[in-house]
Amino acid sequence: MFLRRTATMKKIAFAAIAALIAAAMLAGCAGTAPPESAATPAAAPVSVATLAGPTGMGMIKLFGDGSYNVSLYQTPDQITPKIINGEADVAAIPSNLAAVLYNKTKGAIKTVAVNTTGVMYILENGDTVNSLSDLSGKTIYATGQGATPEYVLKKLLDANGIKDADIEFMGAHADLANAMAAGTVKLALLPEPFVSTVLAKNGGVKVKIDVNTEWRKIYGADSNIPMGVVVVSDRFARDKAAMDKLIADYGASVKYAVSDPNAPADIAKQGIVGSEAIAAAALPRCGITFTAGEACRAMLSDYFGLMYAANPDSVGGAVPDDGFYYMP
Repeated sequence: MFLRRTATMKKIAFAAIAALIAAAMLAGCAGTAPPESAATPAAAPVSVATLAGPTGMGMIKLFGDGSYNVSLYQTPDQITPKIINGEADVAAIPSNLAAVLYNKTKGAIKTVAVNTTGVMYILENGDTVNSLSDLSGKTIYATGQGATPEYVLKKLLDANGIKDADIEFMGAHADLANAMAAGTVKLALLPEPFVSTVLAKNGGVKVKIDVNTEWRKIYGADSNIPMGVVVVSDRFARDKAAMDKLIADYGASVKYAVSDPNAPADIAKQGIVGSEAIAAAALPRCGITFTAGEACRAMLSDYFGLMYAANPDSVGGAVPDDGFYYMP
């Protein structure tokens, strides 16, 4: 009987010890549970560089979007180093500059879309010019020597058999616009928004020739002069999700810029154009678009061909190959 009692007591003791061990294990697990994972840090804003004027007008909605950090510049040479050293993920720049940078950096950028077309017009302070043929024997003042304005104007004159028009170049758009507004220049090739600035200051000046319309007569009804493009770094282009978001956001911004009555005020507020009135007047003539994919490549092909034929250095020594284009 003593042995039977002893065995029973041992069973009770073992059961108690096992219960204590289990409780200790549970307490230990509760005390060492991993902390809740920290929240994923927000992604850094995409760095965007753009130019004042039509080049930047189409991306107006990106200025107020926290996903983007948009910097506004006055000249392309201020943006160029930002692209080369990788400070800018996205940039809106002249089309031929994109070709130059692509060739000089050996493919470090991709072109996503054409964002401005046309924008150049021939203005007259007088009433003697109604077609390109009327430019024969006249002096046309222009800016952009060695760049798009010169080569496009010369192409249009040549295509229309005009051999005796004289082209005089001035250094800056603003200088030519001021001279036109003051009446010291009678005939000029100018881009928007300087066209609208001149028209507001001098009621005697009229838009006589839409250069983009004349371009279509040479290259086809669906063609346009691709003045500006959106480029991204090759590194950024490899991020499919980021690219899809950029394309969607930029497209929505363009739609807002060209159709919403509040857009001119927003554009002026960001300093892209000097005033709301000028922005409102200029927008219909700025050719703001977001043309991507095959349509982008087709539009730039004719343009780069013209630029290369006029001066190979204007596109960096070679017409860009297919690696230049980002295909969504």
